[in-house]
Amino acid sequence: MKHSYLILLLSLAVLLQSGCSRKTEPDASESDNAVADAPWMTDFETAKQKAAAESKDLLVNFSGSDWCYWCKRLDGEVFSKQGFIEQADKVFVLVLIDFPSDKSRQPKTLQAQNDRLAKQFNIRGYPTVILMRADGMPYAETGYQEGGPDVYWAHLQELRQKK
Repeated sequence: MKHSYLILLLSLAVLLQSGCSRKTEPDASESDNAVADAPWMTDFETAKQKAAAESKDLLVNFSGSDWCYWCKRLDGEVFSKQGFIEQADKVFVLVLIDFPSDKSRQPKTLQAQNDRLAKQFNIRGYPTVILMRADGMPYAETGYQEGGPDVYWAHLQELRQKK
């Protein structure tokens, strides 16, 4: 019995650390996707052009906005906060590559782009946040981090040092 309990606890710990890797029903208490109001671009090529023109990096958020618990947490706790957006906008072009359960509001061309990018960057779970140079070359990868916008911003600054 103890052995089964230990295996269950370890499995749960691995699942929680890895983020969302398959679609599940969203928690009814969670609010709608918070990044919808943020200045996130969805066209990757246009975002790269903007980043090059403005000498910025890309912050690319691979998300399951309407079903992934950790994506909703990251959006609600960090990406939708005005202070974070103002800081991030100085050094990043923000890009949302979304894989919603409800694709009815997503054009087929956007779905195709997102599928291609998920393959290209070998996305295995959500959220996956990749920092890239303006040309689309990744230099760091992360996901949800506890602590809110200030802690997340500090984490991103550490990752930017790897560039």
